[in-house]
Amino acid sequence: MPRDSAATRRRILDAAVEEFSAMGFAGARIDRISEVAGSNKRMIYVYFANKEGLFSAVLNHVIGQLIAEVPVTEDDLPGYAGRMFDHLLAHPAALRLSLWRQLERPAIGPDAAGVYTAKVQAMTNQHGSLHPNGLPATDLLVLVQGMAASWLISPADLLAADGTDPASADRLAVHRGALVEAVRRISTPTRP
Repeated sequence: MPRDSAATRRRILDAAVEEFSAMGFAGARIDRISEVAGSNKRMIYVYFANKEGLFSAVLNHVIGQLIAEVPVTEDDLPGYAGRMFDHLLAHPAALRLSLWRQLERPAIGPDAAGVYTAKVQAMTNQHGSLHPNGLPATDLLVLVQGMAASWLISPADLLAADGTDPASADRLAVHRGALVEAVRRISTPTRP
């Protein structure tokens, strides 16, 4: 029976997403990825050349999916923050891989510079690099993205400090509402 190379490649990529998101680049093992994928280890090298090539493919896949599914909407930063929170909650590997990328291999992965440059320019008013609310547009976008991820990277003790289950649908909905409102407040144009 002939091999289905696309299916094999997909199984390897799926297994690598889980391995790299759990262990990072340094801790990930090709042997484990091969075993989980049900593939010969040699096929990883055929499709991806080496461990770094596989990590790059994983980052391009996961972060590319995030960029495509949650585009920055400069005219609705509160909505963007809510959608980003929803995506990260549904796809925890996306946040973990983004963090591992920053820690271990910041130069690998999709080049989103053009996307961010266009969004920052769209957020900038006629006076230079300031958003109409008076904050530098780049800083505002960094704050919004950080706020969207903050619940997922905060200590469990802090998240449960109010006595509620931080993973319950009700608590997550309350936090999402607070996130959207906070972003609305920091992104609303200031009045002269």
